[in-house]
Amino acid sequence: MIRHLLCGTSMILTTPSLADPLTYANGSGGTASFYGQLNPAYITFDDGKKTHASLSDSPASNSRIGVFLENPTSSGLLTFRFEAALGLPASSAYSQNSNPVWEWDETKIRHVDVSYSGSFGKLSLGQGGMASDGNSGADFSGTGLAQGTFRPDYTGGYFLRDAESDELSDVKISSIFNDYDGPRRTRIRYDTPDFNGLTFGVAWGRNLLSDTDDADYYDIGLSWNGESGGVKMAAGAGYLWKTDEGDTSEQYALSFALHHIDTGLTGRIAAGGAPDGGTYSYVKAGWKGVIWGAGQTALSADYYSGKGFVSDGSRTTSWGVQAVQKINKANLEAYLGYTSYSFDEKTTEYHDASSTNFGMRWKF
Repeated sequence: MIRHLLCGTSMILTTPSLADPLTYANGSGGTASFYGQLNPAYITFDDGKKTHASLSDSPASNSRIGVFLENPTSSGLLTFRFEAALGLPASSAYSQNSNPVWEWDETKIRHVDVSYSGSFGKLSLGQGGMASDGNSGADFSGTGLAQGTFRPDYTGGYFLRDAESDELSDVKISSIFNDYDGPRRTRIRYDTPDFNGLTFGVAWGRNLLSDTDDADYYDIGLSWNGESGGVKMAAGAGYLWKTDEGDTSEQYALSFALHHIDTGLTGRIAAGGAPDGGTYSYVKAGWKGVIWGAGQTALSADYYSGKGFVSDGSRTTSWGVQAVQKINKANLEAYLGYTSYSFDEKTTEYHDASSTNFGMRWKF
């Protein structure tokens, strides 16, 4: 299938771009760009009694490779994208009693996507983001590598400790947090043209990379970008329906972010939930600018509040601080984050937990 998609772009690539040695042009407007990244991170997790550490891949932006082809036509632009994670052991898969191994399977494929865009908008077919993917993540902070709304990216596999017995419970970090962002699926998706920064998308998809998920996914998404009075702004909202053997579940998420250009101050808020699950609210405040010549420095602090995860009446709280330093000449971003986690149910109390993560992302 991939071979036929590549041939369908009708490109014979011969000339590398002087601006980017990994971009090749065919002399008639078509290009192919090869890209990738490595993102190792050192993670520590303190469950209230013991501290655990791992050197792993960061799921917040996992190590990957990809190719992006584009070819202009008389009425639009035809593109093809293939992207896959390398399958390195992810920090979210570690726990107090498990250490994952390097493993690659079809679930590591992020994109096999053909799209055609023009004055009518954009039509996409294949593995890629649903219309609500990314709509909880409007963010100008520049610190998303260090930590964001979805806390389980770094420590999702670890278990909380029962505060009374000091024993590990069956409650994981991944069970008490969610951002309700849309997934990637094998889908048909349509996005409208840009109307003064506003776009609307709709999609239907299935999880063809999984042998255990036969559900149908339907969603809608809105995104907006604008600027006024020296302030950049972005917003997103999405709603998703999942239908599986007659049962339907729903989820929603929305976010808003701003960046005051002159001062470098940034802020974002997000919220989401599911009618039959938990809900959350999230806030982040920060600053970004140039302190030294290597590149941009970004600093932030955030707070997450959730309820209704695992059981009715439960409460989830988390706060953290983050820092990211760009090193432009090396295409590097170094990041450091600290996160505190707290969770309680009506009948059970758990030890507070915390984590630190330090990593470096190199792009090529």
